Amino acid sequence: MTIREIDVDEVLKSLASQSIRQGRDVRAAVRDLTLKALQQRELSLEQIRKVVRSVTAGVNIGVAKREMKVEKALSDTVSGMDDALLNVVHASNVALHRLTGDGYDFEDSNLKRALDELERLEDEFLRGLEEATESASEKFKAPWGRVLAKTKLSGTAAGTQVASNIRDYAKRAHAAMREQRATSFKAAHLLTQNFATLASGILIGMSEGLGVKAAASKRKSKPAVGRKIAKSRKRAATKAPSGAKAKTATRLKVGKRTRKAVARKAR
Repeated sequence: MTIREIDVDEVLKSLASQSIRQGRDVRAAVRDLTLKALQQRELSLEQIRKVVRSVTAGVNIGVAKREMKVEKALSDTVSGMDDALLNVVHASNVALHRLTGDGYDFEDSNLKRALDELERLEDEFLRGLEEATESASEKFKAPWGRVLAKTKLSGTAAGTQVASNIRDYAKRAHAAMREQRATSFKAAHLLTQNFATLASGILIGMSEGLGVKAAASKRKSKPAVGRKIAKSRKRAATKAPSGAKAKTATRLKVGKRTRKAVARKAR
């Protein structure tokens, strides 16, 4: 502990003692003093416990120097600190909500640590009170024992609010996980659809490619067949005239022979 921390804790103890001696409303005085002290520190469990110890020690000194109902004053002290810590819980909850917006990973270790510290707030509060009462005079130990027992049994407002906040974050985490699963299913379904569409497109492209090749092959085969037919017709046409000439020549020869024969007979 540094000298500055010791001075701050001593000043806080002195202020608490003065507030009680001046006859102010114990609960309100302790609440305001505790809040101001916490506002000037980091809201860690260690700092909260230090503030609780210092304020409690100061109240013990102040009550000892005044004629008042000790147990009532100590009970009001606990209530005042509880009021201050309830504000701490609300502030912590607002900070966590701002940090954990939409799409936040509720498995994040920083969030888990913050919620864990928040959950331990009531235990640390009571621990600070117990540490402060250990050094109290015998006059205050018995009343403090009864007040602490009652507080542990009924719980604190800060502790109740913390439990509510923890449940809220559990619900949010569950909802986030459910939404994440739904998003994953949608993404998987979309991926399947995209894959099926892509594969279908590729298949259509392949089929069209095969159709083009088949058409080109048919176009190539048709001229070849045509050429074959044309050649056949040409050959036929070429052969036909030569046959006609042969027949004509034969007829001429037969005619000449016939005329010669007739001429001989006439002689």
